[in-house]
Formats: sequence, C-alpha cells, structure tokens
Amino acid sequence: MNNSSTAGNLPAIERPENEAILNDRRFFGHPRGLGALAAGNLFNSIAWSGVYAILIYYLYSPYTKGLGFSQGQAASMIAAMGACNSMFVILGSWLADRLLGMRKAIIAGNIVKAAAFGILAIPAFSMTQGRIFAFISLILMSLPIMGASNSSLTGQLYRNGDSGRRDAAFTIHTVANNIAGLVTPVVIGFIGQHNYHIGFLISSAAALMYGLTILLTQHKFFGTIGDKPVNPVSVKDLKKISVIAISILVTAVLLITGLVLKKVISFDGIMNIVVTFTFIIPIIFLTNLVRKKDISQADRNRLNPFLKLFLIQIVIALTGTMTSTAIAVFTEAKVNRVLFNITFAPATFTSVSQAYGLILSPVFVWLWTNTKASRVKTTYKFGTGIFLYAFSYIVLAIPVLIGTYDKFSPMWLLGYYFIFGIGDNLTYPIGNSLTARLSPPNYETQMQTAWSQAGTIANGISIILFKIFTTADSQLQLFPIMSAVLFVTGFLVFFLSKRVERDI
Repeated sequence: MNNSSTAGNLPAIERPENEAILNDRRFFGHPRGLGALAAGNLFNSIAWSGVYAILIYYLYSPYTKGLGFSQGQAASMIAAMGACNSMFVILGSWLADRLLGMRKAIIAGNIVKAAAFGILAIPAFSMTQGRIFAFISLILMSLPIMGASNSSLTGQLYRNGDSGRRDAAFTIHTVANNIAGLVTPVVIGFIGQHNYHIGFLISSAAALMYGLTILLTQHKFFGTIGDKPVNPVSVKDLKKISVIAISILVTAVLLITGLVLKKVISFDGIMNIVVTFTFIIPIIFLTNLVRKKDISQADRNRLNPFLKLFLIQIVIALTGTMTSTAIAVFTEAKVNRVLFNITFAPATFTSVSQAYGLILSPVFVWLWTNTKASRVKTTYKFGTGIFLYAFSYIVLAIPVLIGTYDKFSPMWLLGYYFIFGIGDNLTYPIGNSLTARLSPPNYETQMQTAWSQAGTIANGISIILFKIFTTADSQLQLFPIMSAVLFVTGFLVFFLSKRVERDI
C-alpha cells in the first residue's frame, strides 16, 4: 500500500510503469511518443506556415481580394497576435500543469486553433464583415491552450542524463517542421493568389489532424506521462481563479471596447497596450517561477544559467519576429520573382528555406546521436548558431548597402536561407533541449513557457520598431542592424559559456 502510494506521488517519468516508454527505441532510436509529437509538429507547421504564407497579404490586399489594411498595420497586427500568443501561452501551460494535463491541453488547443483558421476561411461578403472575422480569428490565435506542452512532453520522454538523444529529439521536431514548410508555403501561397479562404481551410484541417494524432496515440505511446496535471489545482482554488479571470477578462473587453467606440484610443493605442503587457507579464511570470517555494536550492541554482540564456534568446527571437513580416514584404516588393516567364508567389521562397532545413536537420540529428559531436558543449552549439544568423543577415545587407535597385536577384535570398538554416539547427532545438535539461521536476511545461516568453518580449519590441520601419524600403535597413546585434550576442554567449556550463 505504501509502495503504491509512493509510486503514485512520483513524477510520471520516474514511475515504474513508464520504464518501457523511456527505454523505447522503435522510432529511429527514440520512443514512439516522439514520433507522435513529431507528426503533431508536422501538422502544426502545415497549419501555421500555411496561415503565415498568406495572412499578411490577405490583410493588406485591397478589398475585395483582401481587407485593405496598410502594410504597417498588417505587420503590427500579426506582431500583436504573436505577442498575445506568447503571453497567453502562460495560461495554456498553467492549464496543462494544473487542470488538463499536457495531452488534453494539446488536443483542446488544436481545436481552438482550427476554429481560428476556419473563421478566416469564411469569405468576406463585405470589408467590415471580413475585418470583424479577422479580428475574431486573431484573438483565437492568441489563445494557445496547449501552451508549451509539446516541448515539455518531448523532454519527459528522456531521462535527465540522456542529453544526446534529447538534443536529437528536438532536432527531429525541426525536421518535421521543415518537411511541412517545404511544401505548404508553395501550395497555399499559390492558392492564396487566387483564393485566400481555401488556404485558410487547409490550415484549419491540419490543426484538427494534430489533435487527432495525439488523441489516438496517447495511451499506447506515452503511458501515464502527460496524462494528468502534474500539480493539480484544488476545486476551491479553481473557483476562485475562475471568478477572478472572468472578471478581469470582461472588464478589459468592456473597457477597451468603450474606449475605441468613444475614440479615446486608436489602433496605435491598442498596439501600445499590447506592447506594455508584453514586458509586464513575462517579468511577473519569470519572477513568480523563480520564487516558487517547492523548488529545491539545487534546482534554483540551475535557473541562473537559464536566465542568462533567456536574455540572449530575446535578441534571437526579435530577429526572427522582424523577418517573419519584413522578409515577406521585402520578397513581394523588392525581389525579382519572374523565372521562365512565370511569376512565383512570394511564399515560394519560404519553401526554399524549409528545403535547406530538411537537408540539414537529419545531418545534425546524426551528429548529436551517433558521433563525438554530441560531446560539444551545448553553449558552443548555441553561440555558433547565433554567429551564423549574423552572417545570414550580412548576405541580405550587402545589396542594401552597395546600392538601390528596383528588384534584387533571388540569389541573395537563397544565400540567406542556407546560412540561416544551419544556424537554426544550432539554436532553436538546442535552446529547447537546454530548457528541458534545466527544468525542476513538475515544472517542465512552465519552464518551456518561460523560454517562450523571450518571444513575447521580442514581439513587443517589434511592434515598436514597425512604427519606425513602416515601408519595404525602410525595413531593408534592419538587415545590417540585426547582423551587428547578433555578432555582439554571439560573442557574449562564448564569453558566458564557462559559467553557464558550470551551473548546468
């Protein structure tokens, strides 16, 4: 009786019934649960890359084809959605840890996501109706119910000392993302030139497939890992939290609606509110996490290297946030996209990036799993990736600095994507792997969420920058600036490497 009770109180990863899950190597040397999560990432990437391939063009294309926003407004709206998504991932991770469990959170989150994309699939019978539907969709996109459950669930499939396979696991997720990103932007980008709504419908269906994948495999592939909330909230506390949350939400909606109708605040005013919260909420969340009383002193010491790397991740996330819209506008307005008398959709070039990633990612999986490269310090991998990011922006900065042309050769973009792809394999999966490695027991999802808050702050900064860089020409100046900032950041990582590795 006592032994059973004790086992029930252990984290799922330490329970005897999950031993077979941790020892499983039937998915390319990894647990089959990783295969399910990678498939989920595949569908997730189809959904999001499909939306991002056409969303900004849909927002600023003239009605009736689009919704007639300016380029600056469209970029700011997408950045604001990204910021809110990053902020509310805190709520999603709380739901996963305290109420739903990671697996249910993934399933529920993808139902909401499918609804968000599905609303955009409804044709706009008037510009007003289309804009209302777009705002509703962007709000739903800002509600990531699943939080960081996929990353957290991935980390829990491996023992703490199994760093090589864990690094490879997150790189496998990158492979899945690249497979989806290779085809999706081309297909949906082409479709979007003729009918945006069909493209959004495909993304909605992909989100539903993600949830279905986890639903069908959860019991067989994961055992009890991620089944229950790791730190369930009591019924009494749940009622109290629900009342407070609903009160805050209703008050905020009524207040903002009233101020907009009375013309007290404008579009820019709403953006300023979003920016303010992108700084306040992550700071509160991180402070609360660090001060948790049930985290041991040893685990608390390991939060120190996490916080150092978090500040560096903000810089990396900012460059990615800016390029997600700046590159899109740049590609449409400044790149010669005519080949053999065929005009390629701007989103086609995103697929080139994913093709590079699809080729490169398996190489890094092999390196981290089967060679002595697995012994390379994690911080060295991370820092080298940042240097490569900086070099990739130099490639885009060269044509900007040497002269002004009506149209740039697409070769500059191809070179940028290749170097960026190598860097991405050395930073994105390694950052997630480091976070999983540094997470205190029962706080895996919240730690992955904390890591994602770098993106929240980066989105807030990007909203400010988009008020300055409002046109395609002005956004070109970001490339040399980003390159210089990343070089400094890369040197900082190598300077801090010894201290960070000592504390891990």
